Amino acid sequence: MQKIQSKLKLLFIFSILFFLSGCEEFKDVDKDVFVSMIGIDLSEDKDKPYKVILKLFVPTSSFKQNPEANYTYLVEKGETLSEAIRMLETHIDKELDFGHMKLIVIGEELINNNKTKEILDFLLRRPDIQLISWITVGRPNAEEIVKMVPAGETAAYPSLYNYFDGNGTESPYIVTTFLFDFRRRMMDNGLDPILPIVQISENKTTFTVNKSFVLKDKKTPFELDSLSTLVFNTLSMNVQMADIEVNEENELFVARLYKIKAKNKVKVQKDKQVSLEIDAELIGYIAESKNTLDMRDLPRYSKLLEKEAKDKITKFMKLLQSEGIDPIGFGLKYKAQTIHHKRMSTEEWKEAYKNADVKVMVSASLKSTGSIQ
Repeated sequence: MQKIQSKLKLLFIFSILFFLSGCEEFKDVDKDVFVSMIGIDLSEDKDKPYKVILKLFVPTSSFKQNPEANYTYLVEKGETLSEAIRMLETHIDKELDFGHMKLIVIGEELINNNKTKEILDFLLRRPDIQLISWITVGRPNAEEIVKMVPAGETAAYPSLYNYFDGNGTESPYIVTTFLFDFRRRMMDNGLDPILPIVQISENKTTFTVNKSFVLKDKKTPFELDSLSTLVFNTLSMNVQMADIEVNEENELFVARLYKIKAKNKVKVQKDKQVSLEIDAELIGYIAESKNTLDMRDLPRYSKLLEKEAKDKITKFMKLLQSEGIDPIGFGLKYKAQTIHHKRMSTEEWKEAYKNADVKVMVSASLKSTGSIQ
């Protein structure tokens, strides 16, 4: 009886397997074309407001034989981003593969028109777009940035990737924003999104990335200049090294910081008066000076650095408060340390944040006046 039951079970299993189909979605790799980056602009057509630009890798048998960058570009307008992508699929005989795409460039005009939520919705819903892709703002538009190919760029790796991957340049002026982090900042109250601005240099041969945009719902994005972007990166612990110019007490020198630590706290009094406390530790050496320096005066130079850094951080915080923007995340920290039923409302917090006292403490230590042979 048991043998008969076993045979019936096996027969049932094999009958199910008979109806299973193979992997119909599989395609040979030579039938795919890989997208290296996508640009999204605001078009001049009101019926088709989105313009999508794709930068495609051109397949090559050997990067050694053909090291120069070689790309194909597809451009299409659409009422929606999905429609534009579908139309682009009719422009090429291969399947568009977004799985290797690492960079998303949004045109400045789209950012200024508060279209980021619609774009984010599209990017998050597509399963083939990586959440670790970098997202940037293209100035004056995304198309010029996507189509720009600097001299010396190789076919294997676009030059613009090196600005954000940490393996190329490591400038303290560059903000790196991943798609998953951009989504988190867009969804959370108390942490405003910040995006790097990518421009083409004046000589039209390279990119320039040293400014950023802070986005606020229903408000025009606020642009941070190079210095403000540097201070943001320093307070957010996004940089390992930075330079600060000190111009105090007839001394003019540049301090190269190789160790940066920054902590921030939010304290609320019973009358709902808020204080924002920032504690920064800076360690480095003097990289440049207009005057002759003496090693014995290092403690004095360190005090001058403390004063300069404190002034810059305080000025930066006052700028954020006046604009009502919070890319550092003081609002998020306030919510995390406050019981739900005792929290201020969103509007109350915004008002309290703007009027909060800012207390900045800086501890600086300069280890040397540099190496002079």
